[in-house]
Amino acid sequence: MTSQPAIRSGPTTTDWALFALCVAFWGAAYACVRVALQHDAAPWTIVAGRLWIATAFLHGWLWLRRAAGKEPPPTPGSTGKIVTLGLIGAAAPFALLSWAQTRIDSGLVGILAALTPILVGFAAPLAGLEARLTPAKIVGVLLGFAGVIVLTGPEALAGLGGGEVLGQLAAAGGAVAYALNALLARRGVEIPPFEAAAGWTLWGALFSTPFAVLTWAGPPAPMAWVMIVVLALGATGVASVAYFSLLRAVGPNFVSQTNYLLPLCAVALGALLFGERLEWNAAAALVLIGLGLVTTQDGWRRLMRR
Repeated sequence: MTSQPAIRSGPTTTDWALFALCVAFWGAAYACVRVALQHDAAPWTIVAGRLWIATAFLHGWLWLRRAAGKEPPPTPGSTGKIVTLGLIGAAAPFALLSWAQTRIDSGLVGILAALTPILVGFAAPLAGLEARLTPAKIVGVLLGFAGVIVLTGPEALAGLGGGEVLGQLAAAGGAVAYALNALLARRGVEIPPFEAAAGWTLWGALFSTPFAVLTWAGPPAPMAWVMIVVLALGATGVASVAYFSLLRAVGPNFVSQTNYLLPLCAVALGALLFGERLEWNAAAALVLIGLGLVTTQDGWRRLMRR
């Protein structure tokens, strides 16, 4: 068994580019899912469809890289870890968050899903995956979470602890699943990003297919399939390679903070594609989340030194 490589002390320009790519693809996923749902695609049809198409895409990409000598052979002893990641990182959170959206407001789902960076921020040092939790990192994580609350509106918290406790627990469970996935990906046998992404989507597809079969309500419209393919190639395919690359290089704390920017990206795309109105809180959220990212990554120290 090979150990994971050491995490870099700070993100490079390439790391920030991959971070931005993940935010762009995952943020756009909200709009793609919305269009697919409007064209008669059931939620689990979208989940299973995007995972199976991404599996084919990533395995083909992986095969070409191995044929060109750019990728090592399959990692011995990696099957158990990949199966676990497929269940915890794909099937479980997709199921929990999809069901939560049928029970509670989307704003409250977004707030509860944004617990992921907080959970990772506190758990990663305790698990020995990153350096100790500094006051700056605590402040940065809380600033990012405050930005999400400002974006969705404090009124979204009004339903917290109300009659739909199970829906709230499901959304929080999705955040816990994503956090566990990020932490577990850094432990045990080291799996190259392309292999991890291909295996992750395969097992996620296998786990989600029974739900898609049970909830099948007929074939979606062609536009829905277009959106599912876009989701598969971008948010599920290319972005998952970037995700596992970042986990390997700079650790789960940095990667998990994409969760703060995803609602903001979704709001911006809603304004561009669906004519939704941008309010002042979007700008305020951007400032808070940006300050949180800079503080968490010790950017303020670098600025002070300069």
